[in-house]
Amino acid sequence: MSGRTIAALAAVMVGVLFMAACQPAVNVSRVPAVRTGLPLAPKDPPLLPVDASGKPMHPSVAEGAKVFSKTQCLICHGPEGLGNGPAAGNLKSPGKNLLTDFLALFGIRATGEQLPSRPANFHNLVQMRLNSPFNMYETVTRGRPNTAMPAFGPRPAYGATTFGVKLTDQDRWNVIFFEWAFTTSPAQVARGKQIYETQAVPVHGQGLTCAACHGVAGDGRGREGLEIAKKRWNWARGMGPGIFTDVNLMAQRKPTDLFQVTADGFDDMPSYRGVLSDDDIWAVVSYIWTFIYTYPQAPR
Repeated sequence: MSGRTIAALAAVMVGVLFMAACQPAVNVSRVPAVRTGLPLAPKDPPLLPVDASGKPMHPSVAEGAKVFSKTQCLICHGPEGLGNGPAAGNLKSPGKNLLTDFLALFGIRATGEQLPSRPANFHNLVQMRLNSPFNMYETVTRGRPNTAMPAFGPRPAYGATTFGVKLTDQDRWNVIFFEWAFTTSPAQVARGKQIYETQAVPVHGQGLTCAACHGVAGDGRGREGLEIAKKRWNWARGMGPGIFTDVNLMAQRKPTDLFQVTADGFDDMPSYRGVLSDDDIWAVVSYIWTFIYTYPQAPR
């Protein structure tokens, strides 16, 4: 290595040391303390209407029956919700679509083909078990576009018709749970309640009922539920899967979701397949819904 190279390297090293020495001192004593945790986000506002205390109100099947009759839902859906009302056979779609609306911008009046529009049959278990209360609420509120199903809320969906009758939020929830109740019966709900509260199954070496974890009131406050709440933040907050009084969760769930989890288990939830029959599981599912709506002959 030549003398010139050695001199250059020495100069570089001196420069590096000089720059390091000129760095400002950092006073760590003024650094704010690191937060050990953040507060949980506030709960979502309830989908169902609330009372004066802010607690979600339970929709009522009895009140929903009055709304169903008052607004002439039975003209299309039939008095028993079978989709066979006196007007059912003549219902047509409005014959409007994106093309007809686009042409209307230029003053061209055109009508699309009017197709048959059959009203829902609320006794169709396959259809209803693949639905959720909130989906039905959206249909009643905003209508079903390009069908004869009108909107009963303040803002119809694009392509939906109006009936001239507006229902309050509470009335809309009441009527959809009146329609929901066609999927069960007092006997099935009573059977579900009996299984929920008394049918013990072996879990971790001991016999436990549904109520032992989920609580007699469906709020997760059973004796085992209190232990689960120590491990699960959502149970500690009284919300989320397994908390049947969480109206936001339940309103957006499908009966098939609840059936599958009950039958096959999930995480801490044991499988009941082979322990309960399919009919018994469906009875429990029917009963679980009564934690968020008032069903006739479903005493607590």
